[in-house]
This record gives sequence, C-alpha cells and structure tokens, in this order.
Amino acid sequence: MKIGLPADFRSYLSMRGASVTREEEASHQPLTPRALVMGAFLSFFLGVGANYADIVIKGSYMTLDFSTPGAIFLFLIVVGFLNTLFKWTARNVGLSAAVTVLLAVAWAWHFSPFDKLHLYSPGVLFSSFLVVAMVGNTLLAAMGRNLALNRSELIVVYIMLVVVASIATMGVCETILPAITGIFYYASPENKWAEILFPHLPDMILLNDGDQNRLFYEGFGTTEYVVPWTIWIRPMAIWGIFLLSLYVAMISISVILRRQWMDRERLSYPLVQAAQAIIRGEDDDSLINPFFKSRAMWAGASLPMLVGLFTGLNKYLGGWPLIPTAWSFPIGFGQSINMTISFAVLGFSYLIGPDIAMGIWGFALLSKVEKMVFVANGVTKQQDVWAVTVTELLNYQGMGALFVFVGIGLWVGREHLRQVWYRFLGRDSELSDDNEIMSYRAAVTGAMVGCLVMVGWFVALGTPVWASALFIFVLMVIFTGLSRVVAESGIAAIITPLNAPDFMIYGLGSKLLGAKAVTNFTFGYIYAADIRVFLMGIVASGLKLIEGMSKPDRRIVFWSILVAVFMGVCGSLYTVLELGYKEGGINSNAWFFNSMPNIIYRTAVKGIENEAVYWPGMGAMGLGGGAMLAFTWVRQRFLWWPLHPIGFPIMSSWLVDWMWFSIFFAWLIKIIVLKYGGAGIYVKSRNFFLGMIAGRMFISGGWIVVDYLTGTVSNSIFWI
Repeated sequence: MKIGLPADFRSYLSMRGASVTREEEASHQPLTPRALVMGAFLSFFLGVGANYADIVIKGSYMTLDFSTPGAIFLFLIVVGFLNTLFKWTARNVGLSAAVTVLLAVAWAWHFSPFDKLHLYSPGVLFSSFLVVAMVGNTLLAAMGRNLALNRSELIVVYIMLVVVASIATMGVCETILPAITGIFYYASPENKWAEILFPHLPDMILLNDGDQNRLFYEGFGTTEYVVPWTIWIRPMAIWGIFLLSLYVAMISISVILRRQWMDRERLSYPLVQAAQAIIRGEDDDSLINPFFKSRAMWAGASLPMLVGLFTGLNKYLGGWPLIPTAWSFPIGFGQSINMTISFAVLGFSYLIGPDIAMGIWGFALLSKVEKMVFVANGVTKQQDVWAVTVTELLNYQGMGALFVFVGIGLWVGREHLRQVWYRFLGRDSELSDDNEIMSYRAAVTGAMVGCLVMVGWFVALGTPVWASALFIFVLMVIFTGLSRVVAESGIAAIITPLNAPDFMIYGLGSKLLGAKAVTNFTFGYIYAADIRVFLMGIVASGLKLIEGMSKPDRRIVFWSILVAVFMGVCGSLYTVLELGYKEGGINSNAWFFNSMPNIIYRTAVKGIENEAVYWPGMGAMGLGGGAMLAFTWVRQRFLWWPLHPIGFPIMSSWLVDWMWFSIFFAWLIKIIVLKYGGAGIYVKSRNFFLGMIAGRMFISGGWIVVDYLTGTVSNSIFWI
C-alpha cells in the first residue's frame, strides 16, 4: 500500500508555496544583476507609462488598485514575449544579430530625425530598451547564454513591478503634485481659502511659483516649454523624508508579520497566484512558458478578451455591440442591488476559501439592510468623511471593527511577535530570520525609526506631539489591517472605512487638535484617503513569492524594492511634470488635478470649523469593535456560522458594493466545483480563472498600446 499525500491534494498544497511542501527548495535558481537592471528599467517604464496612460491616453487605469493590471501586463510581456525572444534568438548568434540589426534599423527609421525622443514617451522607452536588450542578448549568445530571466529573477522583477504599481498614480505620485499646488490655483474670493487656510498652511511642503502655479495647470500651450525643476526640489525633498519613512515602516512591518501570516496562519495570497503559476513553469530549456500552453488558461482569458475587444471596437467603430456586464435594481429606501461582473475580481475570488468569499458578499448584503434601517429612521450624514454614503456612522463602525480585527490578529500572533522582539534584543530565540528579506533586528528598527521620523515630521510642521503620534498609530493600524484583508481575501480594490485624517479632523475636532494640526492632517489625503492600493499590502503579498528563492538571494529583494520605489517615483513625477507644463494639468485627468485638490482644501476648511469631538462617531466605533469581537467569537464557537468576520469592517464600502456580485459568483462556482468535482476538478479549473485574470490585464494593456499607436483617447475598457 502506498502511503503519502494524494496526488490531487499534493498538487493543491504546491499552490500554497514551498513553505507547505518544501519541494521547490532544491530548484532555486541564482539571482544575477540582470534582474535588477531589467527590473529598474521596467520600474521607471511603468511609472512613465501608467501616468502617460492616465494623462494623455485616458484609457483603462493600469495602477489604480490591488489588481495591478499594469504590472501584470508588463510581466506577461516579459515572460511571454521577451523571454521567448531572448531564448529563440540566442540559439543562433547570426539570428540574434540579424534580429538586432532589424530592430535597430526600424527604430532609427521610425524616430528619424530624432527630434521627438521624449523620455516621457512609453514608445520611445520600450523600443530603445528592446534594441539595447537585443544587443546584450547577442553578446551573450556568442558565449552560449541569453538574457532570459530565470525563476528567481522573475520573482524580483514581478515584485518590483507591483511595488511601482502601488505608488505610480493613485498610490501617491499622480496625487501629490496637484495636492501641494492646487490651493494657490483654485483659491478664490468665493471659497475664502486665503483667509481661512493660508495662515495655517505648512509652506515648506507646498509650492507656489509666484503665479498661482498657472503654468503647471494650464500649460505653455506650445511645443517649446521649460519645466522649472529647481522650484520643486525643496517641497519634494521634504515630502521625500516622510514618504521614505512611511515606506520603510511599511516594508519592515510586512517582514515582521510575513512568517505569522504565511507559515502559521496559511493565508492564501490570491493576488500573486497568477504570477506564481507563471514563474514556476519557467524553464531554461523550454522556449514557451507552460502557462501559455494551457488550454484552460486560454479558455478563461477568452472571456475578458472578448468583452474587452467589443468595448474597444465600439470606441473605434461606433455602433459596435457591447457585451453588458452590469445590472442593477432598486430595493427601496434609496438602496439598490448592484450586480457587476469584474473578471479580475472573479478570478482572484475563485482562489480564496468559500468562507472568506461568503463573509465578504454576505456582509455586503447585510450592509444594505443596515443602510435601509438608517434611512427609514431618518439618520442622515452629518460629516463629509471620505466615501460616506448614507451616514458617517457606518464609516466609524467599520473603523472600530478594523481596529479590533488588527488587535485580534496581533493577539493570535503574540508568540511570533515575542520571538521577533527577542531577535531584536539579541536574546535567544526559536525564530530564525535568515529566510527573510531583512533581519528582524533591521525590521523592528525600520518600523520604529520610520514611525518616529513621521511623528517628528508632523511636529516640525507645527502639530502637537501627542496628535502626531496618534495619527501615525492610527495610520499604521489601518494599513496593517487592510494588508491582512488583501493577503487573506485577495480583494482587488479596497479603501479604509474611515481614513486616519478623517478620524483626527472630524472625529477629534479642531478644538482639541488646533487649526494648524487640522490643516497638516488634511494632507494625509494624499497617501491615506482614496488609496485603493498601497505599498504595505503589495509587499505583504509579494513576499509570498520569495519562497521560490534561495535564502541569500532573499536579502537582495529588500534593496530591489527600494530601487523600484526610487525608479517608479522618478518616472512618475517626471512624467506628470513634463505633461503638466506641456499640455496643462487641468486638460488631463480631472480627478487628480481638479477634484482631489479641491476636496483636500474643502476638508481643511470644514475641519477647522468642526470644533468638537464627534461622540456619536466614537460610539459607533465602539459598537463596531464590539460587533467584530462577537462575530469572531461566534465563528470560532459555532462551526455552522457561515460568515467570515473579515467582511464586516469593509462591508459599507462602495467598492465592496461594486464588487460583491463577482465575489458571490466566484463563490457559487467554487462551491459547485468542490461539491460535485472534488479537489481534482478544482485544480484543473484553477488555470481557467488564472487565465481570466491574465486575459483581463492583457486586453486592457493591449488597447492602451493600440490607443498609443493610433492617438485615440478615452478608450477605457475595464475599471477594476
């Protein structure tokens, strides 16, 4: 009798990573400098390309949320096109040289007389990179090698790409420049910002060119323009101190929690499973990655590609039929049931446990009932907190639940955290950190120093020490909680129920904080309000992939993340400034250049006027926290309880309301597959849904390329 794990179950466990089966450790491949070089370029390229797509092309958002379509699209190009090209041409030096010459001639012919080689042009960047890369591949081919990336190198490149996706546009870069300049451009006698806000503004983090920043918002209007780089150095350097501290703290906390979440609690990390499947199939001896040979993958990819194809053709041809993916019907009291098919959400949600999926869509429907009760009893909104719908009490309720959610997670991992602390102190510990991207001593130091610098930054702006410390504490709790939600549920887009600036401004009031502190906290909207993707959530999920790397190579990942942050920020800010001064910011993305700055400064005005502590909100936070404790206890005590409490803190979010049906649909399919097909059919069906994710990203990126080549604008294919 053969003793061991069944093949189907072993295959399922292999999807969870080397930490489960330990089978990959013997196949780790070495990391070489080409990964960092290629990753650095692609990081800069994604920073440029994502902002160019938003500002000029106005197509599908490529770095808007945790689905990171821009990163996955580029990763598919790297594995499916570049790796294949490098391997194929390297088989014969003459072939590689011929292809290189052909590409170089085509590049020279297209860009001649070389007067439009703009660094903010994605076409210029990628075509130039391709020519240079083929030159390098030809030289390597002469030595019997090629430029194709191996598994460890693909892990590094992928992590670098998703890191850039978390900061390139929505994450911070497309938000920050209009936010620190908009008050001078939009100030008017009607809004009285000059009277109310100017006395309290922290001048050192703002920019005024002396003409209300008119050129940045309206542009030169000619092909001859000059970006005044020097005036941006001071404010961006000061902001750089805060953001670098924030990012180091985020990375450090992700490292501290990685083993607890990954090895002890076995979170599923759905967001990286597509990349994981692609990376595992990469083989030096195979010309085409097996992922691209899977019929199930192509069957899944065909659905979003067909819908996306029809949507794009409708833009180009007019009258071309559209395939509907959204429906809605009212249920009374101002509420409606919204049913939207998002292929990204559907694909990611199929990879999570049915209990987690049911927790999200179940609580989303329960939130409808709660909203109807509030409306029926005449409870309306009293505060304009971010993303408020029926009443801000729902936001405070979610905040309390999120705090308890984080507290429970830390309590469950208390033994792990104790061992991490022992490592920091240099005492004997059962925990080894040689398989982390940084030592636990460095991680704890990074988290502590990062938070202290952020507190000091706010104090330097005139904020009381206690308020600065409380703000940073709330901020990091929120990011930690949402990172856990993302790692466990794979939710493609998420925002906090109540952000840290709103908690301080609306919750505590200006009488307690002071007008200057209120104004300072308002700038937290840049990195903490409409943030559907952020670095900690990305890094926490991305670190799942380091299981496929040798322990010494893992330490390089930390530096690769910092390189990606630097290159991505440089590419993003450079592109926003160039295009802003050339065409005018108000002619580009209206959300980032108009709506967001106005919301920030209107919030500052309202915050100064809001003096008292909002006790109804504090009470709602307490009730939310108590309910979260109750739901968690019920789930642990009664096996029949169907709703995972992970859905409770985020249930009132308008994003969850938009995504719930796709999560429900994925849950329903998975329940049927597991009940009637078992683990074997589930394993086989998994490639179908991974293909759905890949197809959605590929068709969105493909239309961006087509729109770039044809000059078409406003051809948005998918949103999430």
